[in-house]
Amino acid sequence: MTQNNPSSLRVTRPQPSPQQLVTRHNAVMFYGIAAASMLEAAASLRAGLLAAVLDEDCQFGAWMEQVWLPAKHAHAQRARLYIESMWPEFDWKAACDEFAVDYRRVSQAVSPGSGIARVALGCSMAAAQAAVFYRGLGAVTDDQELRALLQQMAADEAVHFERFRDFYEQRRKGERVGMLAAYRTLVSCASRARDIDVRLAFSRLNGEHWDRNMPFQELDYGEFIVRMSGLVRRHLAVTPAQRLLFRPWLNARQVRSAPPVWPVATAARPEGTSRLAACA
Repeated sequence: MTQNNPSSLRVTRPQPSPQQLVTRHNAVMFYGIAAASMLEAAASLRAGLLAAVLDEDCQFGAWMEQVWLPAKHAHAQRARLYIESMWPEFDWKAACDEFAVDYRRVSQAVSPGSGIARVALGCSMAAAQAAVFYRGLGAVTDDQELRALLQQMAADEAVHFERFRDFYEQRRKGERVGMLAAYRTLVSCASRARDIDVRLAFSRLNGEHWDRNMPFQELDYGEFIVRMSGLVRRHLAVTPAQRLLFRPWLNARQVRSAPPVWPVATAARPEGTSRLAACA
């Protein structure tokens, strides 16, 4: 298997078990893992846009390049392998390539904020969201293979969260990030993920990238978010503090009728020198 030959990634799944058949016809499971795979693949784009800030702290930047990015790349590759074997009629590569173009444009239009502390805090929120998201999907999937994948991804994100939080604590006093500013940063990150990042990935999962009918009923984004928030409520113990921070996800009814609004880039920013491609 070679990273530079996408066709070599596609595998043929043997006769599916009853549990795998249930997963194959589960719309929320497909949308969840497929959207996640694209966002994991795009991690290097986001890190590249933060390169100017990360250069202020060699330790932080080196950890993201040497540990965090390879882990995200591995998540994307493993999720892609699963998707292409479980839903072979879905063209993951084409969908992800289109998503990467749009995500680069959208990311350039959104300021990452100033200072290592705020960057680390935003990254910690992203890791926390991912861990909860993967734990929720893993708790309800019938396929043991997918459950193991999601549990490993959740465990990795928990480690990332701790590391980002450590970086934040090291820098917050020197950068004078108060409690209100920190809270606003966290809520802003959660809202951005719901209204921009995940929504943009979701927009590439229907219709044109399927070479035959989808094996489940197509969902719109609002319905997907409502189902995911219900899944998290039912299957995960969410603390009061987490409920406060995850309010944009848990109170998701407003998403159902709201049209997508993509930020518009006014000027391109350098992407940095990350060695990992978005959708290899």
